[in-house]
Amino acid sequence: MTRKKILLLLIAAFAIWSGMQSCKSKKHILSTSPISNKVSEELFADVINTQLDFNTFSSRININLSAGKKSISSKANIKILKDKAIQISVQPLFGVEMLRFYVDHNDVVILDRMNKRYVRESFASLYEIYPVGFDYTTLESLLTNRLFVSGSNSVTYSDFENFSTNLISDQFYLIKSVDKKSGIEYSFSINGNDNVSSTQLKETKRKYELDWNYDEFVQNNEEVFPHKMKVELATPKRKANVGLEFSGIVIDEDFELQLSIPNGYERALISDIINILTIN
Repeated sequence: MTRKKILLLLIAAFAIWSGMQSCKSKKHILSTSPISNKVSEELFADVINTQLDFNTFSSRININLSAGKKSISSKANIKILKDKAIQISVQPLFGVEMLRFYVDHNDVVILDRMNKRYVRESFASLYEIYPVGFDYTTLESLLTNRLFVSGSNSVTYSDFENFSTNLISDQFYLIKSVDKKSGIEYSFSINGNDNVSSTQLKETKRKYELDWNYDEFVQNNEEVFPHKMKVELATPKRKANVGLEFSGIVIDEDFELQLSIPNGYERALISDIINILTIN
């Protein structure tokens, strides 16, 4: 096949792909309703009843990471097996996996495909570096726009007793609590649609802070989910921002998540996680 024919085929393929994209229906972003007066118990129950209900969750995501003067962007796929495991496969080009992140209730694992190395650390060891009451349930809840109770694997209606509730404007409620073990303050801003619009974890003594913001809530059948998330992580020495944009969300598709570390991969230290991200 000549170069001219190959070029014509590529142009035709691109034209077909562009047409398919333009034919897709645009996502309908929900407008936010005005705040209505609610007592704490009613508000907490409404938030639980509104949040995403799923057994499995998968989606394509665009990731934008910036720290200082450096920034990187990549496509990725995310899969979540509720209450069990999270897997994020980073695929910058042509679906080739460069990094894989795997998290369950015990461990955080990163596979660096390019350099054939891996990081495997327990949550217990991570607490020593970033002690913010952070665990698997917290991460899963942040990624799926759900409430969480520090130190608990699930949230019940009676948990409202662990929170204080305040109306902070005509657009948001703030429900707030403290992790008894670490002293970490964590809070949720709730909009007029009973969605979590932002989550914050704050450790004032050592000045650690995590802000997770949600935007572009879209309704798909009975489920509502934010298609954009902005994450801001701040420590006394470092700041990082992560943008996540979701597309092609699929709920309750059957799959299993298991991690196997390939033979020949060299183990790296927890301090190498940032280096892995920087190199790639």
